Amino acid sequence: MTPGEPFDAVEITERFFTVIKGLNEFDKAEVRGVIQTLIAPRERDICFTGNYYRAVANVESILTLKNVRDFQAVAMLSRNLFELAVDIKLINAVSGSVKKMLTFTDVEKLRSAKRIVAFKSANPSAQVDATIYEQYIASNGARIDAEREALWPRVKNTDLRHWANRNLAQRVEILNAPFEELHAVNYPQLSLYVHSGMTGIVNLQKESFRALAGVAFTVVLQSYMIVLTAIIDEFKIASANEKIKDKMTLAKMLPFTNGPTEELALTRALLG
Repeated sequence: MTPGEPFDAVEITERFFTVIKGLNEFDKAEVRGVIQTLIAPRERDICFTGNYYRAVANVESILTLKNVRDFQAVAMLSRNLFELAVDIKLINAVSGSVKKMLTFTDVEKLRSAKRIVAFKSANPSAQVDATIYEQYIASNGARIDAEREALWPRVKNTDLRHWANRNLAQRVEILNAPFEELHAVNYPQLSLYVHSGMTGIVNLQKESFRALAGVAFTVVLQSYMIVLTAIIDEFKIASANEKIKDKMTLAKMLPFTNGPTEELALTRALLG
């Protein structure tokens, strides 16, 4: 697009989709291979790579959703990708983050197991086999409860809903830009299509769902770049590939060029 050219929502949405696809190709070529060769990853490595792989799965799912009827799935995945970007940045912002992140996974498993066992106890005729959950509680319950008490003292189990012990708004407040704007402006828009109810669909025209896709792709683009940048920095990939962030910028900007001449000029400007 050039200055003064009429705004075309469909074209812009398609270009954002192309940017995400390009970033995914960049990821596969420049980042994923490095992560896959990690030997004996530390607990900290697991926290970073776990969030990274979940983010990649979301992105690659989004790239398969190309129909307007997929708007709800796109909104859900985009929203989750934002939350994953928040989590990966919080690793360096919250004290004891690695131990808390890993322990919280056990806390959630134990909580789920206890709910299933409690349901079976209250409904003995239900066709639910709770044996494996009872065994899990017996083998791990005391240890997990003790670790939870040590990491989150004076916090009730029912009140602990995230490893950082903060709601999403509070987590975003720690991180500042661009998270604050995405959470205040775009996240609520996506939430209309994730939660139950008809708020997001009543009296809307078909074109509105294309606009929603544009919002979702904006969130995906920024969140994915945050995750990739965090991985590049954490594993010092730039030390062996000094142009890697320029390559990521190129993948982001190429879809907004007009023709081979602009593409070549941009490539030369970024990569030399």
